Amino acid sequence: MSPAPQKPLNPWNLPSYKAGQNVSAKIMGPEPGGYSVLLVKDNLPGFLPTEQKLKVGEEVLAQFVCVTNNRILLSSRFSSMSSMSSGQQAAPTQWQDSMAATTAADGENPQDAAFRVWAQTNPRKFQLKRAIDLIMPPLEVEESMNFAVGEYDLEWLITDLEGGMRTGCVKATCEERLSRAATLIYKGRCVGCIYGCKSMNETHPTEQSLQFMLNDLKVEGTKVQMYDLPDSVTLAMSALFMGYPVNRSDDLDAKAYMDYLLEWFTNKGQTACLAIQLPSTAATCLVFVHGGKYIGSFYVEDQHFSEDINYVYGLLEKDPQAVVEASILPPELTSNAVRFGYSLSMYSKAQQ
Repeated sequence: MSPAPQKPLNPWNLPSYKAGQNVSAKIMGPEPGGYSVLLVKDNLPGFLPTEQKLKVGEEVLAQFVCVTNNRILLSSRFSSMSSMSSGQQAAPTQWQDSMAATTAADGENPQDAAFRVWAQTNPRKFQLKRAIDLIMPPLEVEESMNFAVGEYDLEWLITDLEGGMRTGCVKATCEERLSRAATLIYKGRCVGCIYGCKSMNETHPTEQSLQFMLNDLKVEGTKVQMYDLPDSVTLAMSALFMGYPVNRSDDLDAKAYMDYLLEWFTNKGQTACLAIQLPSTAATCLVFVHGGKYIGSFYVEDQHFSEDINYVYGLLEKDPQAVVEASILPPELTSNAVRFGYSLSMYSKAQQ
C-alpha cells in the first residue's frame, strides 16, 4: 500500500514534536551523507544524516531536530562521531545518557533547542597539528585587527561581535597557557572552534574548545587577531564543524568524485566543504560550496585562497592518490527554525 500524499509542512504547526524527541523513521532511500526517511507516526518526510549502512524499508530510532522547506531534519541516536565512524552503535547506557542531555528543556526557545540537539549529537573535532590553520586568514591583510587582551577586554570583544552581527574569525594566542585557538563567527555567533594547548594531548569539539578559548581571552596579554570573512565562505567552512560527513562507497578517483559531489550540490543547492588530502605533500586543501555554487578553495599549508577551480584540478593532477572527503551543512541550520551557532555572551557568563 503506497503512503498517503504528503502535505506541506509548517515548522510552527507540529505540536506533537519538539527538539530532542525520539521518533521512529522508515528508511526510504540513500542520499549523500544519509537517507531520506518517513516519520512512521505521521507519514512526514525527513532526512537522517548518518554514516551507518541502513536498508530501505528498515525502521530506526532517531531524534527530531527541526523542520523547514517541507522536510524534517533528524539526528542519529549515537553518543559520538567516533561510534558512527567505527560503524558500531553506542551502548544503550551511552545513548540514553546522550538523549537525556539533549532533550529540550521546558520553556527553552525552539530555535535554540534545535541547534543544541543537533550540535550535541553531532560533535566534530580535528586530529591535526596546528588545526587552527584550517580557518583561513582575511582576504586582505589590512582588514585584520590585532591587539592584546588588556587593550580591549573580553566584554568589549563579545559586544563588538554580537552587536555588529560580525561574520569572520577570531584567533587567540596565549603564551601563559601555551595555547592557540580560532573560532569561526557567523552573524555574531560561534559556528566552529578549534583549541590547541601544549598540556592537552587531544583536541575537543567546538563547544568545549569555545569554553577553553574564552578562558584564555580573560588572560591579560593574550594576543588576538580579528577579521571579517564573506558569509558564503564562512558558512561553507562551518560545515567542517556543524555539518555531517558523507560516507563513501564508490571507487571513483578524486577528480571524478569531486565533480560528482559538485554536481549534486548544485542540483540540491547545498552548502558544503570538501577536505582534500594530498599524500605526496602531506597537504590539505579545502573546497567551499555555498548554495550549490563553487566559491573557492583554501590551500592550508601556504594559507592561499583561490576562486579558480582549475587551481584545485591542478593539485589533483599532481597527486593521483589524493582523497576527497565532504561535509554538508543542513540547510535547516540556517533557516528560521534554528538559531545557528553558540552564543558567546552566554558561554562567557557561564564561566564567571
